[in-house]
Amino acid sequence: MDYRKTASQIVEAVGGSGNVKGLTHCVTRLRFTLADEGKADKATLEGIDGVVGVAQSSGQYQIIIGPEVDKVYAEALPLVEVSAAGAAGEGADDKPKGFKGYANLALDTLISCFTPLIPAIAGAGMIKVLMYILTSFGLIAAESVEHQVISVISDGVYYYLPILVAFTAAKKMETNPFLAMGLAGIMMHPDLLKLGEVGTQVPVFGAPLTIVNYSAQALPVILSVWLMKYVERFFSKITPSLLKSFLPSMLTFLVCAPISLMAIGPLGTIFGNWFAAFCDVMNKWGWIAVGLNAGIFPFLVLTGMHNALIPLMIQMFMTQGFDSVLIPSGLVANLSEGAAAAAVAVRTKSPSMRSTAWSAAVSAVMGVTEPALYGVNLRLKRPFIGMVLGSVLGGCFAGIVHLTAYTFVSPSLLSLPIFAGPQSNFLLSMLTVPAALVITFVVTLLIGFEDVEDEADAESAESAAASEASSVE
Repeated sequence: MDYRKTASQIVEAVGGSGNVKGLTHCVTRLRFTLADEGKADKATLEGIDGVVGVAQSSGQYQIIIGPEVDKVYAEALPLVEVSAAGAAGEGADDKPKGFKGYANLALDTLISCFTPLIPAIAGAGMIKVLMYILTSFGLIAAESVEHQVISVISDGVYYYLPILVAFTAAKKMETNPFLAMGLAGIMMHPDLLKLGEVGTQVPVFGAPLTIVNYSAQALPVILSVWLMKYVERFFSKITPSLLKSFLPSMLTFLVCAPISLMAIGPLGTIFGNWFAAFCDVMNKWGWIAVGLNAGIFPFLVLTGMHNALIPLMIQMFMTQGFDSVLIPSGLVANLSEGAAAAAVAVRTKSPSMRSTAWSAAVSAVMGVTEPALYGVNLRLKRPFIGMVLGSVLGGCFAGIVHLTAYTFVSPSLLSLPIFAGPQSNFLLSMLTVPAALVITFVVTLLIGFEDVEDEADAESAESAAASEASSVE
């Protein structure tokens, strides 16, 4: 793929640089915020080399590229007329309209606070998995100093998650990231926990302050940074230039810290308790919940809403230490996507489709499903139905054998060690992999599909027909 050429063609097809208000990217997609989505030419975009598909969701025009999206993004960003705020997908003068607009903005902000942290969270999580494996094989003792040191390395990112989230939230909300991290540090100060037991209240200047352990919590910090954005902006405007080196930040801390500790923090804890209750319900539903989520997951990918699950997954690990629903269902859905594409590769008579399907199948089981989804299964329609049915059945199987993830990593064949942990039989739960692959493969073959005609064969047939007509004449 010529990244520069692809980027140039994409920018032109979305209506030109003047139509682009914001541009960012996730693992596989360029995410445009356009002034007028009607100016984007979807048909042209889908025909560009390197573009797998196009989706519109959450106020964004999403161009699916695949794992090489960061290289296309690097070439596209200089071509569009956006500010630093626009590069993050948010225009300074772009105000949401109506409930849907505010809901999209809230969801986009929440996702943007977590997405940049995925590499750090995933890396730390895999160290936690490594520690469990080393302990299980007796290579290190559970009470040893080595175990404690590795535990600190694996838990550090999770423990100080509020500070990391404060930085990403500040970048997204266009406010001072260092003030945001300072505010998170205030909320996490260990001396606060010395004032009383967690959950109790102590009087501060006559007002009640609820003792909360903010380690590994994200929502209270995000809300606090949102408040800080407007408070800091107000004090910066009214402060004389001579005092701006310290007074705005001083007043911001004095206003935001008490409000965060006395109001926002406890409110975030209430939401956290609701989420814990949600996790409990999901776990009680067991195999039914996994099956339903596995069936829904492809539709979330189709609309680009799968990233909305990232905060839920991370919070699930923060709340209970494992995930027996969302990541297992994601693994099953990814495997089913690949198995359906493999069934197409086996059955199709088109050499070009066979090559595309095999490549997409391998990509899907490795965690990148868009090539299989858009290039094969959805394109042929019936394989998509087979994939969804296989996801539901495979998800139910995963729930029955208690497939459980113990850290946040994108589920694929490469990340199977994340399912090794104390509350599940790893070898038994790994039966999910062949089950999901075989079930979806067989279902897709049974449903069948209307094969595509290979372009080379079609051109040859047209040429032969023309020659025959000419000879008859």
